Amino acid sequence: MTKDNIKVYENFDWKSFTSADISDKIQLIFDLIPDDVKSILDVGCGNGAITNILAEKYDITGVDRSKEALKFVKTNKIQASADAIPLPDKQFDLVFSSELLEHLEAETLKKTVEEIRRLTKKYLLISVPNDENPDKLSIRCPKCNFDYNRPNHINIFDEHKLATLFPDFNLIKTIQTGKNVRYYAPFLLKLKKRFTPPTSWIPYYWIAKDKRMTICPSCEFEFEYTYKFHPLAGILDITNAIVSPKKPYWLIVLLQKE
Repeated sequence: MTKDNIKVYENFDWKSFTSADISDKIQLIFDLIPDDVKSILDVGCGNGAITNILAEKYDITGVDRSKEALKFVKTNKIQASADAIPLPDKQFDLVFSSELLEHLEAETLKKTVEEIRRLTKKYLLISVPNDENPDKLSIRCPKCNFDYNRPNHINIFDEHKLATLFPDFNLIKTIQTGKNVRYYAPFLLKLKKRFTPPTSWIPYYWIAKDKRMTICPSCEFEFEYTYKFHPLAGILDITNAIVSPKKPYWLIVLLQKE
């Protein structure tokens, strides 16, 4: 996570995200946790939407860098960056991380993976977006002209790439789940970003206005991203809808130490 993205993260409305929003995913996580697991570390736990529910069955500790987010976590919790967690080696049966790794810049990702590997006795359970194309959600800041991904995702993961991050672990189970989404064919997206205006890049005109606000991670300018139809962008969107199949949004993998 870059310094700019950290500022955006700290400004997130933590009250707006609840366990009910991801109830199906939480049940799936319960189902994936092996029977011999007693203790869990949730790295990047946010406001505890998952952590608090898992605490009903497991001895769980949440770790997050945001003091504001941790106010909602009802379990054991530690304020720390994911790449420097002040806990002893092999303290937990399972280390869990949900929707964190895709946000981390290269060096932070490397150190975070090292921490995750260091802290588990046996299992890892990792959830990330499923081989997404982040540029599909590109926005250009009208103030500084910085192009960025709306959810601030900077890494792309599929099953193979996740497995290579943890070479000393065996892949036990892989699940693709969540809402089916259509990503953008890279060649078509390249044409769209080069030859059409930024207001036509992502047609979010059907999204409620209060969900169309964003903060530029470069200059911290807050603005509403709007949509304006452009003929070429429309043609590319239709073409992409024909050639790009939909797939489940989340990828969840269970790994076991060799």
